[in-house]
Amino acid sequence: MINQNNTAEDILRDFHRDTKRWKSMLEYKENEISFINRLLSSKAFKGTTPNLFERLEKFKDEGKNYDDKTKNLKKEISEYANELKGFLECDDISCDTFYFENHEVLKNRFEEFYLEFNEYKTKVFNYTGGVL
Repeated sequence: MINQNNTAEDILRDFHRDTKRWKSMLEYKENEISFINRLLSSKAFKGTTPNLFERLEKFKDEGKNYDDKTKNLKKEISEYANELKGFLECDDISCDTFYFENHEVLKNRFEEFYLEFNEYKTKVFNYTGGVL
């Protein structure tokens, strides 16, 4: 658990562990996005469902948005992981605070994305499951 009472090396190790976990989870989300896109593009849906193709297109557009968000967040996490090298060089509390605040901001962005994507995925599966 990350807190300011740990040594700088412990904190850095925890920060790196978080970034690795976030990257791994985003890679999993990329696979899910790919699956959802293939699902939405499949020919398995009944053409008699009202507004079917409009709904599927809306879900595809949202999927593209999540694909972009995933790539951007993954890039941001990679850049952040590279910036962590400077953490051990911090000599004052304001520098430490900067790294703690940046880590917390990125953590919150990741968690918000993760929850939003899971809500999207649930909507897609609930809708497509009822149509198939």
